[in-house]
Amino acid sequence: MISKFYYLRKNLYSMAELVLEQVIMLGDALENDDYALANEIVDRDDMIDELEKENDNLSQIAILEAITNRNILGMGDVDNEIVLKKDPLRFALSAIRITRNMERMGDQVVNCAEVFRYKTIRPGIFKKEEPMGLILSRVTTLAGMAVESLVEEKERFMGSVNTIEDELNGLCDEAFKKYRESEMNKTEFADVYRIILALERLGDYAVNVAEELVRLNTGKDIRHLENAKPPKV
Repeated sequence: MISKFYYLRKNLYSMAELVLEQVIMLGDALENDDYALANEIVDRDDMIDELEKENDNLSQIAILEAITNRNILGMGDVDNEIVLKKDPLRFALSAIRITRNMERMGDQVVNCAEVFRYKTIRPGIFKKEEPMGLILSRVTTLAGMAVESLVEEKERFMGSVNTIEDELNGLCDEAFKKYRESEMNKTEFADVYRIILALERLGDYAVNVAEELVRLNTGKDIRHLENAKPPKV
């Protein structure tokens, strides 16, 4: 009988590739003012939701399977400080967190597409104006790095991911200030701002995936390290 881990990995990779496709399609829709493509993006979101449900179920079964196998192999008593990169239980637990973040990436793509198809935003803004074009580029890069790292099961992009996330956050702040001080009407500004926020959140979720891959491969939790307080002397 094929282990549930086989199906979980397969579904996880399928979900990651589908989310990346959605991100790329969103960039094309925004840059080319393609409202039909925006509608297609919204319609395709059901496929991501279905994969999330399947992955949740598979992860729960895989966790039970992993615990059973660990006990049979005598791994239940292994010191927690030892990193078990091939430990199936570690993978099953990480798969739950990765699935959640990818589903939320998909949600942010849909949020952008739904706002865009209202047609309240002037044509060309995402292709001709900076920093919007740069924001799309950084978001696509972050999503691509997260997905490639997942498929390769490596954390090699982590340093670059942090750098690009900082760039993305700066670009989003720049865009907000630019359009807040522009002559946009209230409706257009509100919709542009909603897209900026959604793209920034999309980048955040991609970073979460990358951080989870570091934990999966090294056992280290690197989240919020920049906010960690130094120990008292």
